Amino acid sequence: MLATLKYPVMGYVKIRLIVKHGYKWLVELIGADLEIEVYEDDFVVDNQ
Repeated sequence: MLATLKYPVMGYVKIRLIVKHGYKWLVELIGADLEIEVYEDDFVVDNQ
């Protein structure tokens, strides 16, 4: 599932949701080849 960060991380805003851990998600920064954890309040799920 794709989403958009409300605040850029290292200049990236597009993310791919991987797995949920409580209130946080493990996500991939699209285009950066990095995975980070973000809170549910920090992104908006994209409509497809």
